[in-house]
Amino acid sequence: MKDHIRIILVTALLLAVMPLAGTVYRQHTAVPAKSASSGSTAETVPILFEDTGEVRQLSMHDYIVGAVFAQMPADFDSEALKAQAVLAATYARSMTESEKASPTEALKGAVISTDKSKYQAYFTPQQAKTLYGNDYPDALERISSAADYAESLTLCYEGRPIIVAFHGISCGSTESAWDMWGRDIPYLCAVSSSADADRPECRTEVVIPEEKLKDLIADEYGITPEGPPGEWLSPAETTAGGTVLLVNICGNTFPADAFCELCGLPSQHFEVTFSDGSFTFSSMGCGHLVGMSQYGADSMAKQGADCPEILLHYFPKTQLIRSYDPH
Repeated sequence: MKDHIRIILVTALLLAVMPLAGTVYRQHTAVPAKSASSGSTAETVPILFEDTGEVRQLSMHDYIVGAVFAQMPADFDSEALKAQAVLAATYARSMTESEKASPTEALKGAVISTDKSKYQAYFTPQQAKTLYGNDYPDALERISSAADYAESLTLCYEGRPIIVAFHGISCGSTESAWDMWGRDIPYLCAVSSSADADRPECRTEVVIPEEKLKDLIADEYGITPEGPPGEWLSPAETTAGGTVLLVNICGNTFPADAFCELCGLPSQHFEVTFSDGSFTFSSMGCGHLVGMSQYGADSMAKQGADCPEILLHYFPKTQLIRSYDPH
């Protein structure tokens, strides 16, 4: 794929979408996905397909393939793809345990749905073919190989599947779950992802004319900005790394995540300036900045790190467990 990436974030975690310069790979014969009836594994993932209301039982392998297609470009390094595949398997098992303990009636017996506003994204083979076009056979081969590696692995903390969190690219360091969400999750702490800051995908500028931002603020917050535009906005609270948690709008404080969504900013790590009748928002990173940076994982892999090294870097104090048994 050219100039395209889709990065989907999990559960209560955000969806991020950002550009990617893709690669056309050598031509290969497509590797067929495994089916739940193939006998390759007894483990299945029931998914509710929102468009039809049907619950389908997918093999773990097929679920991982569809999830990685939706979450990471197939031309990322194979070790980064493996890391994303392990997170997909971990997420499926975590959701399975959660639904067994407290079923969600709307899921109709499934553990995940294709509603990407609530669950990690999953692509059907047709959606993946539409996205990749002629590159689909090679993309399928690469992602199927990652799924083969990952389907028996689970990333755990104290013996239980972790809360899976990942984002497109950090601002040079990830953020902690405590700072971003007020949740003390030991393995979702701030870690270095320094290679991210050197990638062009890290930086984004969004320009909003004065009158448009004035209307957005009035419609969303019921405030009519007055006075010098350069004084309308300022960070009210930031993390130690500079990510904005609260924004001051005309003397009133609001959560920065909703404000960023309103303005179309890719992350909460931003600065704002006013000049020539427009506001310029200069942001770094993409997504909520917690957990694994996908571009960071790709950079680590290209520098020689393997999948376990990538995962244990972004999720300290965790363990990779093979053939996880919840009992």
